[in-house]
Amino acid sequence: MNVALLQLPSLMFADTKLEKYLQKCKEKKVKLVALGEYVLHPFFKEFDSIDSKKISLANDTLPTLHKLSKKYKLDIIAPLLVREHNKLYKTIALIQNDKAHIYHQQKLIAYEHWNEKSFFDNKIPKSPQIPLTFEKDGFKIGIVAGFEIHFDEIWLKLKKAQVDVVFLLCSNTFNSKTRWRNLCQMRAFLNSMVILRVNRVGEMYYEQTLWRFYGDSLFINANGHIEESLGDKEEMLVVELDLAQIRHIQKEWQFREIAQF
Repeated sequence: MNVALLQLPSLMFADTKLEKYLQKCKEKKVKLVALGEYVLHPFFKEFDSIDSKKISLANDTLPTLHKLSKKYKLDIIAPLLVREHNKLYKTIALIQNDKAHIYHQQKLIAYEHWNEKSFFDNKIPKSPQIPLTFEKDGFKIGIVAGFEIHFDEIWLKLKKAQVDVVFLLCSNTFNSKTRWRNLCQMRAFLNSMVILRVNRVGEMYYEQTLWRFYGDSLFINANGHIEESLGDKEEMLVVELDLAQIRHIQKEWQFREIAQF
């Protein structure tokens, strides 16, 4: 099964760039495409400086994603900001034609310089639930927000659910490239899962500090090896997933309960 990682900067709502990439996906027989965080919406630190009327949220974006999913016969994984009853939630949507499955991020950054937890209204459960999972062409697939890579209890649930492939949607910046590579490789190897890490690109200043989202989107196989990666510019990576290879690695290392394949 072919899947695609779109490594993009933040897009304006009327930007036609996304559709051009989806056309390329159709040409390459891609069935599932994923975007990084804060691509279809502004980075949360920009909200104070942007006219709220110009900020498109999920209510504006979802109809367009449904149309694109149907037009190009693609499942689309996209981080979205959802407003419900005057509360703002950080979510991920799985768009499949007319259907949308929404996952509310369970762990949010709460650092002084990057405090999503105080900005968004997501409920933080004491005991995390399994993230959004689904099946496609025999693969069991999970979707996880970037910051959630740090929490063992989330990954234990994914492993128990026999997930084969995890899409990790990120907005990583500063000097964290090596650390994120190590984290992704560790999670892939110990859980015998493919990890497809999708990071965004672009630069902006907040509080006189340069925030550079450096890309480096990754295809890491279930052995924890980096098969392919992107650079620090806008790009697309098409990955051919091999279920037999994943199953072989799972049986070889025996790090998880082995289902009867």
